Amino acid sequence: MTRVGPKSPPETRFHEEAMYAIHRVDTDRHRQNAWLVHLTRGGKTIQMTFSDGTYGGKEQALEVAKAYRDAVLRVVPPLTNKDMRMLVRKNRSEGSSVPGVYYIERAGAHKSDIWMARIEIAVDDDTPVPAGKRRRRQFTRSFNVAKYGYEEARRMAEEERIRMVLAVENGEDPALRSPQAVTLHQKLTFDESAD
Repeated sequence: MTRVGPKSPPETRFHEEAMYAIHRVDTDRHRQNAWLVHLTRGGKTIQMTFSDGTYGGKEQALEVAKAYRDAVLRVVPPLTNKDMRMLVRKNRSEGSSVPGVYYIERAGAHKSDIWMARIEIAVDDDTPVPAGKRRRRQFTRSFNVAKYGYEEARRMAEEERIRMVLAVENGEDPALRSPQAVTLHQKLTFDESAD
């Protein structure tokens, strides 16, 4: 039986930079206790095990695992948030080359198909997050194919996705959709700060 070491509490699990990509593996059957370095870069898995017995103990094996992980990260660093947002994924909808734009066929008599623009951003507050969940917030906007037509709805969704990415990069709220909404938001924010 293979047992992975105890998990960190949810509030610290995703913020332990010292243990990034390093996991403890304790195997009862062969008493093969080790540290596992596991990374994925460009769709390829990079994995190496550092046994306590080979490296003279748990602490020594951990130090070697960290050195290996750091060397790999220098050669193939993680993607930036901007790179992740613009990454074209294999499971994207056909018909759009813009990341975060999806075509959704909806079943039902009163539901028509839509093109959807979607972005997910990190949330920087201290709101508790359930175990296994990330501290992220999703914004979506859909464009009805019956109302705009297939090509126009797709074009509008692509433009909206680009606007959302630019809003995030400029430190603005990606939920604000029109220049009028942005102006109103700025006015209300200014009025609140003046009080």
